[in-house]
Amino acid sequence: MASRQTASSGTDPAERSRSRRLLGTLARRTRAGSSGLVLSLMATALVSTAFGVGALGRSDEVSDGAAWLWSAPAGEAVRVNGNNAEIDLVASLPEAGGGRVEVEQNDDYLILTDPETGKVTSVDLNELGFSGKLELGSGDFGVVLGRESAVVIDREGGEIRAVDPATLQATGASLTLEGPLVGGAFDDSDTLWVGAPAQGHAVGIRVTDGEAAVTQTVAVASPGADIGVTVFDDGALAVDRGSEQVVAMRDGDDPVMVTMPAPMDDSAMPARTRGDMAAVTKTEDDGIVTLLHPYGAAETSYFPVGQPGGGIAVPFSGRVYVPFDEEGVVRSYAPDGRELDTVTLPGAEGALELDAREGSLFVNAPDTGAAAVVDETGRATLVDTDEAPPGPGEVRADTPEAAPEPGSPGTEPQSGGNPEGGDAPEGQGPGQGTGPGEGPGEGEGSGEESTGPPGAPTPVTAEAGDGEVELSWPEAYSPDAPVESYEITWEDGETTVDGSELHTRITGLDNGTAYRFRVRATNEHGTGPAAQSPQVTPSQEAPGSPGTVTAEATGDESATVTWEGADNAVDYLVTTSAGGGASAPSDRTTGQTSLEVTGLQAGATYTFTVTSRGPGGVTGESATSASVTMPEEQVGDPSGVAHSVSGSTVTVTWTAADNAEGYRITPHGDGAVFLNEASAGAGATSHSFTRGDERCFSFTVTALGPGGTESAGVRSAPACMRW
Repeated sequence: MASRQTASSGTDPAERSRSRRLLGTLARRTRAGSSGLVLSLMATALVSTAFGVGALGRSDEVSDGAAWLWSAPAGEAVRVNGNNAEIDLVASLPEAGGGRVEVEQNDDYLILTDPETGKVTSVDLNELGFSGKLELGSGDFGVVLGRESAVVIDREGGEIRAVDPATLQATGASLTLEGPLVGGAFDDSDTLWVGAPAQGHAVGIRVTDGEAAVTQTVAVASPGADIGVTVFDDGALAVDRGSEQVVAMRDGDDPVMVTMPAPMDDSAMPARTRGDMAAVTKTEDDGIVTLLHPYGAAETSYFPVGQPGGGIAVPFSGRVYVPFDEEGVVRSYAPDGRELDTVTLPGAEGALELDAREGSLFVNAPDTGAAAVVDETGRATLVDTDEAPPGPGEVRADTPEAAPEPGSPGTEPQSGGNPEGGDAPEGQGPGQGTGPGEGPGEGEGSGEESTGPPGAPTPVTAEAGDGEVELSWPEAYSPDAPVESYEITWEDGETTVDGSELHTRITGLDNGTAYRFRVRATNEHGTGPAAQSPQVTPSQEAPGSPGTVTAEATGDESATVTWEGADNAVDYLVTTSAGGGASAPSDRTTGQTSLEVTGLQAGATYTFTVTSRGPGGVTGESATSASVTMPEEQVGDPSGVAHSVSGSTVTVTWTAADNAEGYRITPHGDGAVFLNEASAGAGATSHSFTRGDERCFSFTVTALGPGGTESAGVRSAPACMRW
């Protein structure tokens, strides 16, 4: 992370002391919380008045080498300083219910995704505000952050859409590749790399002017091959699991093919690889294949791990680290296979996560909250992720406590020692770590009653007009007490509304001046963190009205909304209203004239209102769709999709899907050029095409269900005829 300076705040010592006392209280209250969505940040040097105006107006002083780690028992993401293994920020998401949450991070944003519910929350670390929310629903989705870019990837459908990392709203039209896709990570130049097995390609994608576009396509295997992709700091590496070949690629250079010393079947790699060495794990053989400098000498090696139960290897600082989940340990190896050191996470259970970033290797056991930081010499320091940030009167040392002696819990030096010798401090050899302080449930705040201020009412929608802005927000999560009021602040003003109000109009604003608004909820226990609106600029110039709005269900929890464009509109705000007490997803914005709305409820009835917006968020007229009721029956997936060729006839077969009212058969390969997409009735389990000179075929069969719903498409294996 790049170091950033913050402007002088002018906060006096008494106010800073009050902030520290408040921080300690918030930390303890957050850890005692239970259910619902709460996202609160705590930082000793940044909190002014419970994330009041002073704190929110300043950038977050990010320490170099920090990373966010998820702790399921606490329901929190904690930011760990890689220099001293201490926690300096906490983001609580107890709604995850003790499950795992996927964490994406860069210097400016933290993205938390609950894979069970598909709910995504964005935190603006510069403003310390909760800025965006998105409901993706079920499916194989991923939200991926680069240095400046962010995308949502629908791996099954092959869709990639650029989004604003602050609001999580789409910034342009989606890019569609032939799915399914594999992998998905940005390199340091902000190129996104994914694998497209159906085509046998690795694809480089960049976000320009808010839209994702393909910049490089590299053939890495035959169409339909089983491929894997890991992303380097500069480029990517693709493996063909049906051969011994790997292909390295990067912008500005020709791809390089390397023959590995072992077949690549049953191989796995991390999504992101830091440094010059790649590690490929042979999951069935318990072996590791390494590749060093693929664009130089391309040195390869293979070594057996020698112990069963190892996970996906992660290279870091010239070593290969392998997690052993059942033992709760991570073993490190030299590239030639010599076992070096072992890092033990006391009490760790479940899968271990390894993430190399910012000059450190972060090891995390999210199911139990145990974690460690490994430096470039191999020295490990354990982190107590249940320990609150510094509280009242507490000042931490700049360096961690002394590591335990070799053989004590937290480190198991191996007989091989450190072959490189190293210059570790006396008594702190590579692989040694400091033990945690107090275990879960033993720290300060254990057993306290769950009481605390409300969560942030994210997202805040702002609609600008002539000298005014209309604000709206969802009800803040407040399980301990009713919300008494909402405080709205902006650059030169503030107002308060009753806790039953979820909108307000701010008047007397200057046209042509940009404003950002922050909303905080208050209950009897205090005031919670702020949710912030996008920046808007009041103006007399309003766009025209959108044309007819239509909505069609595309699944039991998604619908496509389309409308006619409005004159002088820059983008559109789409608001979802639910009938009968059903839940409705957050407002969405788009620059297109259609939008897929996800996170709907099966059987519920919805209407969709589209409002045009001009430059600076100035709103025009609105138009509303007719109501649409989501289907309660979900169509199943066809199975056993295959095709055969006999003379001039190509026959596609499949097994019937539950609740299917018909099928769509889509050709690929040569057939995509010469054959038309076809349909079949509800009882059909085959369809025949007549071919000409085409020789390479593959077909996707999609089941069509009630209410316009569709299954995931299932594709036959690509195959080519011999002449």
